[in-house]
Amino acid sequence: MSAHQLFSISELASMFDISSRTIRYYEEIGMLKSEVRDSLTQQRTYTNAERRRLKLILRGKKLGFSLQEIKEMIELYESNPKGEDEKKRIIAFADRKLAEIEEQITQLQMLQADILAHKEKYINEKGSG
Repeated sequence: MSAHQLFSISELASMFDISSRTIRYYEEIGMLKSEVRDSLTQQRTYTNAERRRLKLILRGKKLGFSLQEIKEMIELYESNPKGEDEKKRIIAFADRKLAEIEEQITQLQMLQADILAHKEKYINEKGSG
């Protein structure tokens, strides 16, 4: 894949199995940038760097980060990929997300225990009635 390769919005959408509307939305909120290849048709094109950025956005979404968090992490990384302060901030995002996940796991385990207890109670009531 060439560093200067351009992709149409439909190519990117197909590549990542998302809608063109999703890509346009990311562009509207400033997470992606397109170039207009043809002034007559206003067809958007995206560079390989924007393709990589879209991949990071989608990975971040899959990992449960908000779009604002993803945007900030990408901007931190792109501003200084080797910077220690930037790395610490990105790690702080990860630590917060891990804490949220741990809390969700705890809540789900409590919910599971409650459901099992109610199920057991229902089975015992039914068996003695």
